[in-house]
Amino acid sequence: MSTILPSGASDPDPERTPDDSDYALESHADVADETAERKRRPWWVAIAVLAIALVLVQLAIYNFRNDSYGEEAAQEPSATAPEDPSAPESAQEDEPAVPTEGGYVDPEGAQEVPYEPAPGQFVGFEGMAMSIGGDIAAVDPVQLTDTGALIPPSDVSRLGWYSASAVPGADGAVGSSVITGHINYQGQGAGYAARFANMNVGDEFEIYIDGTPQTFRVSKAPYRLPKGSDFPPEVNDSTGPNRLVLITCGGQFVGGALGYADNIITIAEPVAPAAPQVPQGPGSGEEYGDVPAY
Repeated sequence: MSTILPSGASDPDPERTPDDSDYALESHADVADETAERKRRPWWVAIAVLAIALVLVQLAIYNFRNDSYGEEAAQEPSATAPEDPSAPESAQEDEPAVPTEGGYVDPEGAQEVPYEPAPGQFVGFEGMAMSIGGDIAAVDPVQLTDTGALIPPSDVSRLGWYSASAVPGADGAVGSSVITGHINYQGQGAGYAARFANMNVGDEFEIYIDGTPQTFRVSKAPYRLPKGSDFPPEVNDSTGPNRLVLITCGGQFVGGALGYADNIITIAEPVAPAAPQVPQGPGSGEEYGDVPAY
């Protein structure tokens, strides 16, 4: 069967393949589509770029401000924060530790970390002892250690006199005398200084200097101060009348190097020896009543 062609048309070549013009038409169509797509993109692309730029600008300003603040802070000397007028004074300044009445000692513990005392020396006499209720303990001279601690003798049956303080019972404005001792120690039991914690106002005891006794009377009952806090002026006084300051450990047992949380402090005053009585002269009782003459 033959194919009828329109007038003037040539018979197509049955083996003809598409030429470059066919691909050109398709390429032009693709380019047109991409051009239209590009024309639609710029508005949201521009917005995205602008948003990113704004974020970068804000970050740059933030970093600049922080750098400036850091430089100013580095140039200024450190200072304490300004006081808040509405804050209580206790929050603005460290208040001294408040003493706790009583010589409480935690019965559950015993000191276990050994320390060596720094030896002091007696000047002008050769020996010192203490007697409480007839029980006598030798008193050794001790000094502050390199770390500023006053360590009693390791033997808990002995006491330590701070040899930079006044000699107990000395006359004049010599200030306080300080005697210290361990409350206890593992393997040794209770120390002689445990007696300090049980004293009461009015109790009397003796300090012996080369065998000569000086009587002291407790004027302030035992009280506790946290270790590390400042001692009251009566402990470190070096210009007032003589008093005896007895120090040992106590309070809650915390173990370790600290042992007990507190120091127990007891204050005693020297008792002046009674003035000798002068025998009454004849008739003096009649003239001055029963008041003896001195």
